[in-house]
Amino acid sequence: MLYDITTYRIVRLKKGENTYIEKHSHKDYFHYMYILNGTGRVIINNNEITLSKYDMMLAPPDIEHEIFAIHDLITLDIKFICSDPMYSMLMNIGYCMRGLTSYEDTLIRDIFDEAVNQRPLYNYAIDTKLLEFLFRVIRRERQGIEMVVNRAESSSFLPESGSQFSAKIQPVIDHIKTNVNNKFTISELADLAGYSENYFSSLFKECTGYPPNKYINILKVKKAKERILYTSDSITQISEELGFESVHYFSKVFKQITGMSPSNYVDRSKINMVINMIKDSPLLPQEGQYEFQLKNIDERVDN
Repeated sequence: MLYDITTYRIVRLKKGENTYIEKHSHKDYFHYMYILNGTGRVIINNNEITLSKYDMMLAPPDIEHEIFAIHDLITLDIKFICSDPMYSMLMNIGYCMRGLTSYEDTLIRDIFDEAVNQRPLYNYAIDTKLLEFLFRVIRRERQGIEMVVNRAESSSFLPESGSQFSAKIQPVIDHIKTNVNNKFTISELADLAGYSENYFSSLFKECTGYPPNKYINILKVKKAKERILYTSDSITQISEELGFESVHYFSKVFKQITGMSPSNYVDRSKINMVINMIKDSPLLPQEGQYEFQLKNIDERVDN
C-alpha cells in the first residue's frame, strides 16, 4: 500500500486544572492531540501554543512537547506510525491545526467510536479514517507552525448540486441542526420548505438519504453520545434535554442507531480511557496504563 499507516494507541484523558504532562518525545510514532473540551497550553520544540476546543497539536517523532491544562482539558490522543512518502510529508508540516472542520471533527470522533466499540475490522476502519484525516492535514496551508484551511469547507450533509430542491431543503437541515434539542413535526418542516408533507418527506429522503424522522434521530443520538462522553449528565437528563417523550423511547432509538443501549455506551465511554490498537507492542505500556503521568503544576521545575 502506497500510504501505509498503523494506529498504535488511542487515549482520552481529562487533565484537571493546574496539571501538566512533563516534557517528552516519542521516538517511533506521531502524537496528535485533539482538544475535545477546555483549554490547554503546549510547548513544542520551543514554541508555545494555546489550544482550545476543535484545535489539534501535531507532534512528530523525536520532537519534545509539554502539555498544560489551563481549564479542565479533555483530549483525544492518537498515536500512529507511517512509512514514506506519508512520513516525509508529515515531518514537514506545522505543529498545530486551528479549528477542525465539522467533517474533520467527525472523522476523529468516529476513530474513537471504532476503538471503543471494536466492531469487526475496526482496526482497518480506524486506519482508513485516519489516512483520510492526514490527507486533509497535508492539504492545508502552512503558516509558520500552524496548518490553516486554505479554502472553504462545506459541512453540509447535502451534495453540492445547486439544484432548487437542495436549496429548499438546506434551510430545513440548518433549522434541525440549530434546534436539535427541540421536538419537530413533519408539518412544521414541510411548511419551512414550502411543500406538502408527502412531497417534502419524499424530497428530503432523496436529498439526504434518510426520511426526516430518522435524520432527526441520527442527529439527536450524535448529540446524546457527545453528552455521554463529555458531561456527567444522566441518561434521563440527556433524554429530556433532547426532547424525547420518554427515556424508554430514547433508549430504543439510541440502540437502533448505535447497536447498543445508552447504558452500555456509558460503560464503554469512561472519561479516561487508554486503548492499545497493537496488542503486546514493546513500544507501548500495557493497555490502561499511561506513558506519562499527570502532575501538579507546583511540582514542575523549569528546564
